[in-house]
Amino acid sequence: MKVNKNSSVYIITYATVMVVVVAAVLATAAMVLGPVQNANVERETKGAILASIGASVPTAEIEKAYAENITEIAIPGAGDLKLYESRANGKHLYIVPLAGSGLWGPIWGYVALEGDWNTISGVVFDHKGETPGLGAEITTPAFTGQFVGKKLFDAGGNLTGITVLKGAGASRGNDHAVDAISGGTITSRAVENMIRATLAEYKSYIETQRNNEGAE
Repeated sequence: MKVNKNSSVYIITYATVMVVVVAAVLATAAMVLGPVQNANVERETKGAILASIGASVPTAEIEKAYAENITEIAIPGAGDLKLYESRANGKHLYIVPLAGSGLWGPIWGYVALEGDWNTISGVVFDHKGETPGLGAEITTPAFTGQFVGKKLFDAGGNLTGITVLKGAGASRGNDHAVDAISGGTITSRAVENMIRATLAEYKSYIETQRNNEGAE
């Protein structure tokens, strides 16, 4: 019997079959690729944590380097807050994950603190959609390098975070500030807000650790 391909029944049936087939293909792809994608994200996260302590590791060696150098610290009663510790190369560092919102989407990163829980040893930042050549410059060494040696707490023990100042050299001599990216002031400020807001969540724990350090 000849099928009338112009009939409503044929068109509806054909469309339904195609929807089912496409859905099945997509579901299968998600099942197959999901674990691979998750593994890639986890590897990128570990690579970023290592980068925050100054360890530049080839992709193939990230898992090994992370296992050897990074330990996750449990924070009592802190819910989902995460904290990492490193004793690589004889240097004791604590790594705090950061998360915030940039001009066009999420921004995130890691800040490595020295044993005094105050001095920044290194940072890495990343983003989802900041403008190339402008806000996206938060990932460059020219910007991140400014944070090394800066202080999160003032002389009175108050959490100040890191202020981003507009103008080349504006932060010179200021232990609590860096220069903003030229043309990327909004994203630079977003980094400032991200650091301050995230560290505020860890403030109680960090202050306790700083007091313990001072008591030793």
